[in-house]
Amino acid sequence: MKKNSTPKFRLMSAAIVSVLLFLLWAGSVLAADSSKNDQAKPGAEYRVPLASEPGKLDPAYITSVYAVNVALNIFDGLVEFDKDLNIVPAIARRWMISRDHRTYTFFLRKGVKFHNGREVIAADFVYSLQRLLDPETQSPVASFFSHILGASEFHEGKSQTVNGLSAPDPYTFKIELREPFAPFISILATVNAAVVPKEAVGPDFGKTPVGTGPFRLHTREPGNRIVLSANKAYFAGPPIIETLNFRIYSNDQWEVIFNDFEKGLLDQAFIPSDKYDEIIATSRYTKNYQFSSTPGLNLVYIGMNQSIPPFDDHRVRQAVSYAVDTETIVREITKRGSVPAKGVLPPGIAGFDPNFKGYAYDVEKARKLLAEAGYPKGENFPPADIWTVSKSENVRKQLEACQKYLAEIGIQIIPRFAKNWKEFIGVINDKKAPMFYAAWYADYPDADNFLYVLFHSRSSTNRMGYKNAEVDKMLEQARRETDYLKRVTMYRKTERTVMNEAPVLCLHINTFNNLLQPWVKGMEIGYLGAPYIPFRKVSIRRR
Repeated sequence: MKKNSTPKFRLMSAAIVSVLLFLLWAGSVLAADSSKNDQAKPGAEYRVPLASEPGKLDPAYITSVYAVNVALNIFDGLVEFDKDLNIVPAIARRWMISRDHRTYTFFLRKGVKFHNGREVIAADFVYSLQRLLDPETQSPVASFFSHILGASEFHEGKSQTVNGLSAPDPYTFKIELREPFAPFISILATVNAAVVPKEAVGPDFGKTPVGTGPFRLHTREPGNRIVLSANKAYFAGPPIIETLNFRIYSNDQWEVIFNDFEKGLLDQAFIPSDKYDEIIATSRYTKNYQFSSTPGLNLVYIGMNQSIPPFDDHRVRQAVSYAVDTETIVREITKRGSVPAKGVLPPGIAGFDPNFKGYAYDVEKARKLLAEAGYPKGENFPPADIWTVSKSENVRKQLEACQKYLAEIGIQIIPRFAKNWKEFIGVINDKKAPMFYAAWYADYPDADNFLYVLFHSRSSTNRMGYKNAEVDKMLEQARRETDYLKRVTMYRKTERTVMNEAPVLCLHINTFNNLLQPWVKGMEIGYLGAPYIPFRKVSIRRR
């Protein structure tokens, strides 16, 4: 057996590291200062904005960043990410991975307790992962764990248990895979792999979750707030703050959130695009607040539904990608440190190709492709709805810009604004939207979480209806490949194949820009952004 207690991700090229270091310096990204925590205000409340209702707080069902934001404070898994994306121990104090990369053995801490007071044992992890794979659960993230030995047979009702999950003793948990799956240890660090107590799970578990985390649910008022209280018995030590108050806003009201922050009603806020330049240049902000800027692992894109003509023709999709000037959209609209996206993979992900140029703005090439597809100057091209859930001014301006650019080649798009996240996700999951504006934020720091999750034909989050047998094959091979450099090569080739068929128009990559109140200490915002902030380390120190 090969010991692997703290494996590290080799994510950054030298050039990217330089950029990150500059941003960390310029933005004063905040590190925990444990030497000052003894001055923290006792019983303090920390107030966090949520830009949308998070939905179920049940690890088996969580897919939105808003639910992750809350749930990571309630639940723990075997391992977790630190702010630099290293995999570090959580409930597992150490682990081993077999030489063939198929067997993972985790040695659990003793004395870790659920919020109901019962000690966590290995059988709880067997139950939690088996529940996630149970067809009756209908988990939208079950595919993340489908490589576990016996998962398919269990899902199909051919077996009563998942053979690859076992508990040799109360503090040893073993997972066997049917084949090597390179991203697996990263997936185990997501909230979906968290442990839950069988006795607490029921129809309302997503509303009244019970975990092992540093905070426990105190109050939930849909559409208003979610309040968590400190878990004094937390195995890694109790949080410094007493209460974590998530205030819920509707449909990405970034400007409203920021106004509330300036009034002192929130302790942190994401910076709206139209305020970014003012904030970094104005002493009123630089002197009175703390500024944090962190590059993100994400992609903002426009999906084109291949099941709805005329987007079933790759030439139409290519024409759209050539027709929109993403460089200008970023420079004049999105701003706030975002960068144009040339491809699917963002900088910082293994497989990112700095030499890949994507689609340059080229109106004549777009018109030519559209004519070849049978729509010269846009003749007979049906108006296309483009769906979004965001009602922010910034997104409106981006869509207006896309309308203008596409009108130049004869394509009319009509923005449709969903009432809420539930409506939006329903429309795009059911593939009823010809086009949609969305963002994908990494669940785990691996190219698999972009390319496989968005473009494999069997992925539930492939909302473009994209199908390519060769891409499916390459993505499946990359999952089995354990050689780092070979995986990088595979993902670069796959990305070029996908981009050539243009199922998405890649717009930009967001940087996480936040302001914090001056009394906030110990904040860590890593490359996975706000959803992964370890609030247990945060303190409030007012003078």
